[in-house]
Amino acid sequence: MMEGGFQVNANGARFSDESQGYSEQAAVVLAQPGGIAFDIFDERIAAIARQFADFREAEAAGAVIESPTIDDLARRIGLPASTLAESFAEVEKAKLAGVEDRFGRCFRGVAPLSPPFKATKVTGALFHTQGGLAVDRTARVLDAQGKSLPNLFAAGGAAAGVSGPRAGGYLSGNGLLTAIVLGRIAGQSAADLVTGRV
Repeated sequence: MMEGGFQVNANGARFSDESQGYSEQAAVVLAQPGGIAFDIFDERIAAIARQFADFREAEAAGAVIESPTIDDLARRIGLPASTLAESFAEVEKAKLAGVEDRFGRCFRGVAPLSPPFKATKVTGALFHTQGGLAVDRTARVLDAQGKSLPNLFAAGGAAAGVSGPRAGGYLSGNGLLTAIVLGRIAGQSAADLVTGRV
């Protein structure tokens, strides 16, 4: 999406700034009719996406639909052609003008889409959680008053991490950070507790 693609809902209409983070966008997609959206892009963007195995697998499975025109693409994916054409025109106009669109997405310096056009049906999914149990420096879980519980440790997705409690704070890899670092600390702290070193 960052390279100039856009999303439409089952009515063929754009509904958000597609350049926001994937965690935030997943929730927006799920709020659309049927909880689905269609990514609209072109061969230039598909060539970039092919560096990822999941995209290559989606293409091999026939999940990426291709067409020489936007109207035919709409027909092939079951969307109203006039609405998809309006969405396409809105995006291309913003690119040409180099301005923000009505959702606040900036298309400055982004190449126009060119045939063949492509689409794939997507939905949002929960693949990580944020928040979790508050812990101290030794990975001991804290109670509601901020006091360490003596025999309970948390790490990884069970512990509050640096991403914060909302999707907007998530950065790729932060789950590994809390899993590896807090996992090691929790393991050492638990070992110290069992051996009486604390």
